[in-house]
Amino acid sequence: MQRLERGHSTGLESLKCIAAALEVEVATLRSEDGADGELFLGANPILPVRNVVETAIFYEQALGFEVEVLWQDPPYGVVARGRTIMEFGEGRKAYAGSGVCVIFVSDVDAVHREFSIQRLDFVGDLADRDYGSRDFRVRDNNGNLLILSSPLIDQRALIDSGGKVV
Repeated sequence: MQRLERGHSTGLESLKCIAAALEVEVATLRSEDGADGELFLGANPILPVRNVVETAIFYEQALGFEVEVLWQDPPYGVVARGRTIMEFGEGRKAYAGSGVCVIFVSDVDAVHREFSIQRLDFVGDLADRDYGSRDFRVRDNNGNLLILSSPLIDQRALIDSGGKVV
């Protein structure tokens, strides 16, 4: 766990996390036509929480994330797992637990098995959904809803068809 004192840029640390997760220099990413750098590189939510340290510990111990950064003033934290980056802030404590985040995973069944041995607040069951995903939902220690999801489409067939749904 890395602790940074006041004055460090959360934006800079988030960009470092994104660069590490992508395992490629961000500037080398190109759009489909190759003309410009990729405009959308990913997203990371900033969830409202009651206590940043307790939330970071929960994500680390219960969900397998790594704590990347914890600030004390103002209270703020960043955790990451794979290519997923989550940020937390205490600035809107009145809204703690109101966040929703979809986390795309390569094997939702494996993640569900992993999470099932933890004492987590599951919301519904792991299931195939009409909208083309297999997913399950869990609440974090603040009540924020996390939806862990894998696509049901045949990605190779979609790529081979040039993006046409087959």
